[in-house]
Amino acid sequence: MKTKRTVIAACIATLFISGTVFAKDNWEYHESGWNNVNSYGKVAIAQDSVSQWGPWEDFVEPAAGAPSPVAMPGMSGGDQYRNNPIVVRLPEGCATGNWCGYAIFRNSASGGEETMTRYYYKPSDPWSAGLFALTPTPDDPSITAGSGRGEGTVFWRVTPLGTTDPTFSDSGTNIPANFGGGYGWYRDDGLHHFHAYAGNETDSGWESSSATGFSHNWLSSEASSEVGYGWFALAVKGADKEVAVGTFEREVATYTSGNEEYRYWDETTARTNGYYVAGIATPQAYLADQQARDIRAYYAGGSFDGFSQGKVLIQVQFAPGTWQGQWTGAMNFKAEGNISGANINSNSVSALYSGSSSSYAGSVQGTFYGQQAGSIGGVSSVTKTYTPPVDARIAQMPSTQTQTAVFLVNKVYSTGSSATPE
Repeated sequence: MKTKRTVIAACIATLFISGTVFAKDNWEYHESGWNNVNSYGKVAIAQDSVSQWGPWEDFVEPAAGAPSPVAMPGMSGGDQYRNNPIVVRLPEGCATGNWCGYAIFRNSASGGEETMTRYYYKPSDPWSAGLFALTPTPDDPSITAGSGRGEGTVFWRVTPLGTTDPTFSDSGTNIPANFGGGYGWYRDDGLHHFHAYAGNETDSGWESSSATGFSHNWLSSEASSEVGYGWFALAVKGADKEVAVGTFEREVATYTSGNEEYRYWDETTARTNGYYVAGIATPQAYLADQQARDIRAYYAGGSFDGFSQGKVLIQVQFAPGTWQGQWTGAMNFKAEGNISGANINSNSVSALYSGSSSSYAGSVQGTFYGQQAGSIGGVSSVTKTYTPPVDARIAQMPSTQTQTAVFLVNKVYSTGSSATPE
């Protein structure tokens, strides 16, 4: 088994090294232009600082009463990839005890007509990107990441990264949850694996909130049953135990007409739902050690845009604090950027293949998760504009395609001074 894993790791490493996205030998940082490139939200790279936990520094507390925001463990101290005295603090953030990450979300609504037999549906909004915070609270404190099973609650929050606000920015209540589960070979315990639901009916309508954390067990079909078979579902099975991947939803219905017996046939419904990747950020001490030893790490996994999955490969160079990645599937693009603390942010998005007739714009951001950076999770928002050749413009018109997707990749190999293959 060990020999097979070594061969597989070597093959994947060869794939990375031979890929077009990793063919560049000399890196140009273009520091003079950092004021014009956003690291996250509206924060420029030149304003970013590893000593602050990015956009999660001061998260707005939910109505249910989460702990007061403080710096997340493992996100300060140690060597910095960049030392910049400018500190920008945004109102959204991640409090102690939360699993922080990224999400895609959308709003939808439905409504009733005057008769019980007619019902219409309002199309959902396009998928939007957001920051995500999950608060898992087990009744038994011995239930931790990757260990234990039992009851408790979860609370989720989503903060938009773009111009579209979620109809519901949080779960509204602490949702009763069951952590861990499965039997025999299918068992997978820990805070990353859970099912949570709460619902109640009132005189004016009804409301429900839910969230799930997919099982990481290789025999489980929880992820594939929700998103289908593909690279993203496969990456869930190999994710670090300090990473949770799943769904979230809140729905509120208001009765608009009808009598006591049939009122539920005529109602308006508002809903926010989505998919997330969140976890415990890698400690700065480990990242500083990788930087000091000039380690390169190779990650493989997938992306999911709410409809389809794609393949994602990322290479990280800890010493210079840079990374490159390629996304194949619906968009076919490559991105590269910098490392800031436990976060990665893009400063370039372009066509994956040379000679492409498409131009690209957008951003990629993510976070290292696990005590040894076993996974990277994040979100991409990319627009591709196709311009047909001059001799084909009579028959073809320029077209634009936009994709917002969460992604998850897992470490498969490391190289460098005293590096040990994963």
